[in-house]
Formats: sequence, structure tokens, C-alpha cells
Amino acid sequence: MQMLGSQVLFGFQMQVAFLPGFDKLSSTAKAAEAVAAVLIVAAMGLVIGGPAQHRLVERGNATNRILRVSSLLADTALAPLAIVLGCDIFVVGERFWGTRLALAASVTTAILAVLLWYGLGNFLHHPKDTVMPDDKTTDLHDRIEQMLTEARVVLPGAQAMLGFQFVVTLSETFQRLSTTDQTVHFLALGASALAIIVLIAPAAVHRLTFNGQDVERFHRIGSALVTIAMVPVGLAIAGDLFVVLNRVLGNVTAALSIAGALLLGLLVLWYVVPLALRKPAP
Repeated sequence: MQMLGSQVLFGFQMQVAFLPGFDKLSSTAKAAEAVAAVLIVAAMGLVIGGPAQHRLVERGNATNRILRVSSLLADTALAPLAIVLGCDIFVVGERFWGTRLALAASVTTAILAVLLWYGLGNFLHHPKDTVMPDDKTTDLHDRIEQMLTEARVVLPGAQAMLGFQFVVTLSETFQRLSTTDQTVHFLALGASALAIIVLIAPAAVHRLTFNGQDVERFHRIGSALVTIAMVPVGLAIAGDLFVVLNRVLGNVTAALSIAGALLLGLLVLWYVVPLALRKPAP
């Protein structure tokens, strides 16, 4: 659910800078849009960090460690998501309600989200005295189902991003972008298309090659494809983030630095950390 919500908000952040009303926004609203764009990418990166470790560290096995790590990453991702909601309320509301009322609605939204997502859970605290079962190799059928589910979690976001990328190219604002921005956007579009192709491949291979049967070889192939797909996903996100930030901030250096830093962070979270934690196969 977090991933779906983040993907919807990500689509808004990437599209708002190309809407006709963007130029009429105040500098404060544009700054809020820039903050939201950065934080929604961070939230998506944290949520995907769980499946990345599940594939690379645990090799698809459902262990106690991956449960703890995934829960921690998902909990952490709620904080930037709450701020993004507040920022978007401010961006949308400022023109209609004025700065003060929009700011009040923004802060109220963010606080309410934090209270319900963090405060309610702590208030309803349940003693953690349940004994966790010992780790064991997860059944092959379950590992395959989880791998396909992880592909389906990322796929809608890539599809939504590709749709946005196609639509934006037909806008008048896009026609006014610099050649560099347009080139980066088209490269990001190609990366999104590649990610979608790779993410759909496991399901196609499962049907065409293995007739839907649970085979260890298919699990290895599917896991490799899902893992590889994160590279073009990260490149697509960073590319369009650069274009949007350059449009919002009007500063190529700042946009490139922020987008590059986030891309590096995503690759570290999705690949470097899991590979560092990975143990030799028994």
C-alpha cells in the first residue's frame, strides 16, 4: 500500500512542473514542490529496499531478519511520505486559500499522518513476547510467488512513470525545455520502458518456458531479472527528477547534484548494502 501511494504521489511530483499553472506558483510553493519531489523518491527507495535485500541477501527466503529489516524500512519511509503529503497540500492550496490557510492545512495534514502512522501504533502497543519461529528454507512455491509479487509491486510505478513521460513530451512546456533536459527526459523514458520489459519478463518466462511449474531454475532466473530491473528504474527516476528539479529550481548544477546524490543513494540501498550483507550460498 505504501508503494502504491508513493507511486501516485511520484506521478504528481513529476507532472506538476509541466502543468500550465506551475509558472503562477509562488517561490515558496515551488520550493515545497522541490522538497516533495526529493522526499517521494527517498520514500520509494526505502520501500523497495526490502525486496532488494529479500532477493540478494536472503535469496528469496522469508527469514526473521528480512521481516525486521523490511518493517524498519517501511516504517522509516512513512516520515518522508507524511512530509510529501503536507507539501502537496500547500502547493495545491496556496492559489485557492492563500499562503496562511494553505500552510495550516499542510501542517495539519502532515501532523495527522504522523499521529496515525506512528502515534496510533505506539499507543496500541502490543507486548512483543511472541516467539519467532526458527529460520528455515522457504518452500519453492512461496519463494516464486513472493518474487512475482515483488515484480508486481514495482511494475505499476514504472508504468505510471512511462505514461507521464509520454504525455509530457506533448506539452508546450516540454517544447521550451533545453536540448539537454529533453535528451535526459528521453533517456529516462527509455530506461522506464526497459524496466517494464524486464519486470514483465519473469511472468512470461514462467508461462512459456516452464508452463507455470515451480522450478528452482525459474526462481533463479526471475530473481535475477527483478534485481536487474532496479537499475533502469533508478536511472529513470533520477533522470526525470533532474528535469523536474531543473525546471523548479532553474539551476542545472543544483538539480544535477541532487538527482545524482539520490541515484547514488538508491544504488547503495538496493545493491551495495544487500551485496555487503550477502553470505555465501550453503
